[in-house]
Amino acid sequence: MPFFYQQNINETRHLAIWSITEPVSFFETDVKLAVDIQNEERKIQHLAVRLLFKLMMPEADLNKMVMADNGKPYLQGVPFHFSFSHCKGYAAVAVSDTDPIGIDIEIIHPRILKVAHKFLNDAEKALISNLSEEDQLKQMAFLWASKEAMYKQYEQLGIDFARDFNVLEMAKEESGTVSAKILHKGIEQLVKLDYHFGSDYVCVTCFTDSL
Repeated sequence: MPFFYQQNINETRHLAIWSITEPVSFFETDVKLAVDIQNEERKIQHLAVRLLFKLMMPEADLNKMVMADNGKPYLQGVPFHFSFSHCKGYAAVAVSDTDPIGIDIEIIHPRILKVAHKFLNDAEKALISNLSEEDQLKQMAFLWASKEAMYKQYEQLGIDFARDFNVLEMAKEESGTVSAKILHKGIEQLVKLDYHFGSDYVCVTCFTDSL
């Protein structure tokens, strides 16, 4: 299984994406984890992201992985930070040597319109208001993936995606880095969003604006 996409965001942060085409038996053979998920598509995604992580970080023991209250996976005692994401057809992993990192991958699909009210604030709505329907959908997918990645990086509960997460600029190219701000319980934190668009998806990685 080759990596579908790899990127060194900088010297300490890296990501990889796998385009999933293999059957569940392929993953069960390599990952060797008991997964209590009945839906085969979701099971494949769950296993694929862990196999991708294993290929990126072979020293990690997947059997020691635990899930935090916010749903983020953790490994006790490892000298790095990581984040998982998966969607229909793709698995994505980001790793940081220095500080918390978050990644999200989303299919660009009209169903995003149904949940847009949950994550868009007025400033973001204004930024996309004059775009064509196609470009609006693309930017909504970017904003949704951005805020999911921010949630994974920030590692706090009680977040209002529209109020607390503020993306300050839209994705103007097929790949790049933009700025965002987290405002939560009196804390103001600047973060960077590294993104790229694929043929039918957008992937965003969030990290602190400190390096």
